[in-house]
Amino acid sequence: MDYTDTSIDSWTGEYSEEYCYSCQKFIEADMDGKCPICEEQLDFGTDAWGSGDTAKTAISDAPSVSSTGDVWGRTGSGYTWGKQTTWNRWGGGSMSGMWGSYGVQTLHDDNAARMLTHKRHLDSLCKVVDPHVSHSLNFASTRTAYTNMATGQIVIDGSLIKRNDDKLDIVSGLAIHEKLHLVHTQPLIRWEKEYTRDNALDHWQSELLHSIGNSVEDEYIEKQLAKDCAGFVQYISKTKQHYFDEQMKDILEKSEGNPYIDLMNTMLAFIRYPDKIDKGRKKRHAKHLQFFARALAKALDDRASVLKSIETLFVYMKKVAEKMAKDMPDDSMEQVAKRMEEMRKTFGDTELSDDDWKRIEDKLKKEELTKMGRKSTFGKLLPTELDRRKFGLTCGATEYSPPEGDEQERMISRALEDEIARLEDSDYTETKLGKSECLTNRQTKITWQKAVPKEHEINQYRQDSKMMKGQTGLLKRKIQLYGNRDVLTIRNQKRGRIDKRNLHRIPMDRLDIFKNTITKEDKPLDVCLLVDESGSMGGGRIERARQTCISIKEALQENSMLNLWVMGHTADGEKWHSDPNTTNMTIYHSPKMKDRPMACGAMRAKCENRDGNAILAAGGKVREETDAPMSNKLMIVFSDGSPAAIGYGGTRGIEHTAKAVKSLEAKGWSIIQVGFGGAHFQERMFTNHIYIDDINNIAGKVSKIIRKVIKV
Repeated sequence: MDYTDTSIDSWTGEYSEEYCYSCQKFIEADMDGKCPICEEQLDFGTDAWGSGDTAKTAISDAPSVSSTGDVWGRTGSGYTWGKQTTWNRWGGGSMSGMWGSYGVQTLHDDNAARMLTHKRHLDSLCKVVDPHVSHSLNFASTRTAYTNMATGQIVIDGSLIKRNDDKLDIVSGLAIHEKLHLVHTQPLIRWEKEYTRDNALDHWQSELLHSIGNSVEDEYIEKQLAKDCAGFVQYISKTKQHYFDEQMKDILEKSEGNPYIDLMNTMLAFIRYPDKIDKGRKKRHAKHLQFFARALAKALDDRASVLKSIETLFVYMKKVAEKMAKDMPDDSMEQVAKRMEEMRKTFGDTELSDDDWKRIEDKLKKEELTKMGRKSTFGKLLPTELDRRKFGLTCGATEYSPPEGDEQERMISRALEDEIARLEDSDYTETKLGKSECLTNRQTKITWQKAVPKEHEINQYRQDSKMMKGQTGLLKRKIQLYGNRDVLTIRNQKRGRIDKRNLHRIPMDRLDIFKNTITKEDKPLDVCLLVDESGSMGGGRIERARQTCISIKEALQENSMLNLWVMGHTADGEKWHSDPNTTNMTIYHSPKMKDRPMACGAMRAKCENRDGNAILAAGGKVREETDAPMSNKLMIVFSDGSPAAIGYGGTRGIEHTAKAVKSLEAKGWSIIQVGFGGAHFQERMFTNHIYIDDINNIAGKVSKIIRKVIKV
């Protein structure tokens, strides 16, 4: 922004005409500085009102401003602090391009997974702003952006990215701005509370104070950002341009019907986005702008200057309000006349004397005068509901508020909010397989979430565990040998430790008097149970698979040499084709999920199955999480048939699954398939496989093949 030596007095201009707020017209003042129409004094821009600070400001030297009226010389685009950089510019000038997708319309408005991913990125940005100040971040479902200073809760307008990522930079700026309030704004809040109490401010005065305070504070905290995280200022620039460049003109135009609200908007625009102050507004509010500039010139130097500037502007605007209210024409008699006309229509031909009507009129006059006397300053300035709403909108405009319209369009739905929360509770993440590992380049995406069991699913676990108790005990006994530690002693050695049993050989000059100890110990074993959760597994098949998993889990969990993962997989979304070309993984048990011991009860049939991708993803997850990288690895795959998913089925799907199995076996995995139902094409996909048609055969069949594979 081009900064010049132009003074604020020159910027506003010297006009032969002045603006009369009582008449709402430009006029030429008379010799006494009064309006020739209503005879009201016009020079309230230079009156020494209210306090020493106000008087001092009114007569201080005119500060310099930029060509667009910027009293602070903000050097970034969109009236921000700090110079523009190119530290992270992606396609289309976006800073968020590395974690967003720009210009792409999503298939579903309520894409909770995408929204959660963005929420995590936004949360990370806020942590960078100040990692020492704690916060929580959510999208708004009931209102727009705000910060709860007591709890550290940041709530931002997520509706901007409901349908695509084009406004991700704007939302990033919102989040950063709200985090800045947590870091810096507590002193202002305390001061504002004390000032309101000490000066007995009413509701409207409090609103005015808060609006002024928030506007100046916003500039102060954004200036601090330029000192501490200069690169993040670009996000603020995007946010500021969105809310002020696009909306400020409309806000200013709508306020012109009420002189006081009109002046308030000029002041707030001068603080936050002075480019929107046009010639007419400069002319109309010239003397006020000159005062505002003087009050704001050094406002951001430090915290004390911020508070003094806010107080000075508040006292000034309070006095302007009092003067405008005093000079407002008295319409009480018009109200009386209107009420009298309504009463005459109501009573019609009723016989009332002229004296009766005179008494009624006198009573109405008295009521109106009493009512006017009770009205506060702002009650007179804001006589209608429309005026009061405009005042509220003006105050709200300082807080990055959206334009008027359908409130539901400015929020994410409650259903979407709940789905985001559900995914967050499940630790939802996304990974990718290598393109060479997949059947097609479009099928690389893997989604992960941990099961969050509901009460009835926990009860299901307990029921299954009880039913499988006998099979669990039998299975435990059949595989308990794994992990046993054998110690062997080799005697008659020429090196090692002296064997006391052979000391008698020393006089015979024999040297084989030593012994050595050899410990034979099984490697740790990582076991992964992978369950097909496709739709065809519904009914009895998924029940048998769930019960088998629970039985194996409880049989193995006490063996310290065994680490267990239980996973389920579906494809193309848990709802029919809601997430095409993905493989969707759910973790029901892992060494890191000790907080949900009964999560296996949530296992259920869902959509489709892309088996090869699931096998590769499960193997990668175990490799990533194991604390014993050199351990033996065993995967047991539960399924009822062949693969079936979008672009993945028939011979191609079978062949890819077989390829995935061989790929893991080449990396040291032992893989067993346990078939239910039809269990088609087992031998074409798996080297080791069994078929279970009776739940009572689980222990015998599973333990037999486990023992065969792990050789115990």
